Amino acid sequence: MAAARGQWRDRAVAPALVVLSGLLYTAGYVTSKLLAGRVDAIQLTFLRCALLLAAFAASTPFAASPGAAWRRLLFPPRARDMRLAGLGVIGSSIMVIFAYARMPVVEVSAVGFMGPIILTALAGPILGERVGALRWLAVGLGFGGMLVVLRPGMAGFQPAALLALAGQFAYAGYQIVTRRLRGIADARDLTLQAAIVGTAITAPTLPWLWSHPSAADWAMIVAFAALQAAGQVTLAMALQRAEMAGLQPWQYVKLLWAVGFDLLLFGLWPDPVAAIGVALILAGTALAASRAAPPR
Repeated sequence: MAAARGQWRDRAVAPALVVLSGLLYTAGYVTSKLLAGRVDAIQLTFLRCALLLAAFAASTPFAASPGAAWRRLLFPPRARDMRLAGLGVIGSSIMVIFAYARMPVVEVSAVGFMGPIILTALAGPILGERVGALRWLAVGLGFGGMLVVLRPGMAGFQPAALLALAGQFAYAGYQIVTRRLRGIADARDLTLQAAIVGTAITAPTLPWLWSHPSAADWAMIVAFAALQAAGQVTLAMALQRAEMAGLQPWQYVKLLWAVGFDLLLFGLWPDPVAAIGVALILAGTALAASRAAPPR
């Protein structure tokens, strides 16, 4: 009975974590868009990772066992897989930051919704998860809504959209490896290992890319690092609790956050056709919720 209650709770909490993760990630990328032209995407990624590791180092003396915390950071279980996941999320972050600097928030988010299609398709052959017709229908509705929202920008296709798409393939790899590490690594492990990988691969470029941020820029950089880390942690927590395929339609809710940020910060209103796209996305999410509901 206790196990059944735990499974029900996980199935209820996991979608909420995905929705929260989408909000945090979108807010972080909007912050990176506001920094565009002043801080390079690779420098911003380095600072995000370095700040996270600095926070870990500052908090470790207060841990129950500081030595054990450092050993787990430097020699984690399944280190290769965790760092492979870190490479996926860091590579995705760099590409998406570049895309956000060059495109409206809604359009980058819309291109990004190829991710749930990729992950739903791969959940069966790679993870052995059952992907039924209703899940495909839910993802299909969301994908159709994405195409409707993206329509205004398709006449003049921007190459930056390819970066957003490539970022989704990298992010899909991160989510797949994260799901396979269920029970071995927790969200904290995965976030810190990504920070190690990100610092290692971006630091050598800094002599050529470094710019000196202003005080206001530093505040935004810290906010970006915190939002991205929180988004990564909440998504990892969701993937530890539920099947990956069942969570993918919930990622479409991220588009609502994108519409809101475009409206509030950049004065970009969605047109009536885009509103139809948002309605399709909500329909797909509602169908996913009904499919994920536990039997009574």
